[in-house]
Amino acid sequence: MDPLIARLKHLGLGCRVLDEFFGCLLYADDILLMSHSIHSMQLMLHVCDKFAEEFEMKFNSNKSVVMRIGSRYNEKCEPLQLGRKDIVYVSELKYLGVHVSTAKILQLSVEHLRLKFYRMFNCIYSKSKAANSEMVTTELLKSYCLPSILYAVEATLLSAANVRVFESCINRALYKIFGACDRSSLDYLRICVKLDGIKQLTERRHCAFIERLLGDCRFSSLLLMHVQNSIF
Repeated sequence: MDPLIARLKHLGLGCRVLDEFFGCLLYADDILLMSHSIHSMQLMLHVCDKFAEEFEMKFNSNKSVVMRIGSRYNEKCEPLQLGRKDIVYVSELKYLGVHVSTAKILQLSVEHLRLKFYRMFNCIYSKSKAANSEMVTTELLKSYCLPSILYAVEATLLSAANVRVFESCINRALYKIFGACDRSSLDYLRICVKLDGIKQLTERRHCAFIERLLGDCRFSSLLLMHVQNSIF
């Protein structure tokens, strides 16, 4: 797939960050194209069509979707084509397990994470009853359920609404475990079981993620080059 990325980069279209090309993201067979306009995106899709023809491949246009983010996200526009077939416009898509919703700015959809949390917790709660220990259930909650709603928060930004949804999940689970329902009791319980708030948990993950990025010599060099260009 490297030749495809090289062709798209050489085209001069697609999104760029710190003057580096990020218009095409790939992981295994999942491809995400990003562009600032419909016209540019169609040109990038033409490159993909030509690449597939030369390498005797075929992109599945039926499984491909397009989503717009920006001030005109809900405006009707011309359809994009891949393999001579129109690509369906959607209001939400999933890429590497992250659900993104169409809006004026990038927004994450967390409803699937909320449902996953409750499914996992209900299963754990029913199985851990035999232990007759609230602390056992709480530790299982922290080990298995909590990571499910914190998936990919290092590289994403949760909205205030997303944080409220996750906090509600945790508080409802603690209520079921300990039978406490008022806010002060729940806050005290979270201190006792060392269960921090979603904001604190995400901030720590963000910091760890940035530290790992800064530890990458390629990213550090790119950032330093950008700072020097901005100064001079």
